[in-house]
Amino acid sequence: MMPVKPSTPALALLAILVILAGCGQSESTSESGASGHVEQGLRVLTIDPAGRDQTLRIYRGDYVRPQLADGSAFRLTIPGLDVDRSYPVPEGEKPYFKAPTAGKFAFEAGAATGTLEVVEYKAASFRDVTAEEAATVIAEKAPLILDVRTPREFASGHLEGATLLPIQEMQRRIGELSEDKERPVFVYCRTGNRSTVASKLLIDAGHRQVVNLRRGIVDWERRGLKVVR
Repeated sequence: MMPVKPSTPALALLAILVILAGCGQSESTSESGASGHVEQGLRVLTIDPAGRDQTLRIYRGDYVRPQLADGSAFRLTIPGLDVDRSYPVPEGEKPYFKAPTAGKFAFEAGAATGTLEVVEYKAASFRDVTAEEAATVIAEKAPLILDVRTPREFASGHLEGATLLPIQEMQRRIGELSEDKERPVFVYCRTGNRSTVASKLLIDAGHRQVVNLRRGIVDWERRGLKVVR
């Protein structure tokens, strides 16, 4: 039986795919400008184990779970973010690190090297506010208030009228908020990291007005604003 020869268009497409495969960085960059993808509130960041001087981009506030593309164990060091740990992490330890500061940070992951760019999340539908500005937004706009912390954190004290929706559950339950896409949504967590991730998930789901409490409920309480216990 004679083998079937691919058509010229098929060969052209194959050539393009081969070129693209050879040109990309270790992790694809989404339209929004960040590498990796969000899974249960964590940004999963895949690193090319043989890559040198690769560049990966994440948002300030991201909780990052790194992995090598081949699934092998590795040690990750990011001196500028005080990260120095081995993966997979020992049982009982958290598999992620935080990125609370914007900037460019050199990293080593096994034999791989590169730069981690931490950028501020920006979108037309997104607004980052101080505690005082947040109080004004709540008083004037009557937004849906989302607390994206854990149930235990919520029980220890929360904003009046807040609805608990832990960041770990948001992707699975975000459809519950579909009727509020035109309503302002005010999001907060402890220090403003998880709420930044939640804000992006809300905007990706079609919400048009998302307001994030920049430094979280910690700063809200520090300013003497009301917390319900």
